[in-house]
Amino acid sequence: MRFTAISLAAVVLVAAQTVGVQGQAAGSSRSSVLSGMIQSPLCSSDNFASGDASGDLAGSFYLAFDCQDGAISGGTWLVLVTAEASDGTTEILGTVRGQVMHGSFEPDGDGARVIVRDVSLSITEGTGLYAAVVEGTGSLDATSDSDAAPQFVGTLGLTF
Repeated sequence: MRFTAISLAAVVLVAAQTVGVQGQAAGSSRSSVLSGMIQSPLCSSDNFASGDASGDLAGSFYLAFDCQDGAISGGTWLVLVTAEASDGTTEILGTVRGQVMHGSFEPDGDGARVIVRDVSLSITEGTGLYAAVVEGTGSLDATSDSDAAPQFVGTLGLTF
């Protein structure tokens, strides 16, 4: 009888641990390459850059930075995820959006080219296919050059 009670307790303990692990969704990493145009000055709360996103979250992106004391101190970002439908039209799958937390930038050369580094992102919301996404983290490294084509090129990494 004592062996049966210990065995039952062990089964209950293992089951409880398994349920706890299954209830916690681990985040997975996604990366996208951003390529687009500069819309406004770097340190503006308007739409700084927008364009195409390719990779794990393909579609289009929008990015705005706020700056303080020569560093990126905030802003917003959004990826509109799309796919090609069977009839050849573009179908919106959903969005992933969030806040820019902080980062750095430095002009290179004559100032037309700006290198953006170590930008920390937070994910605040997803819609459509990503509606279950309510939090996560991310990073961005990019180069903007008003004389180049494309004017903005970056790498976006997100974990949710």
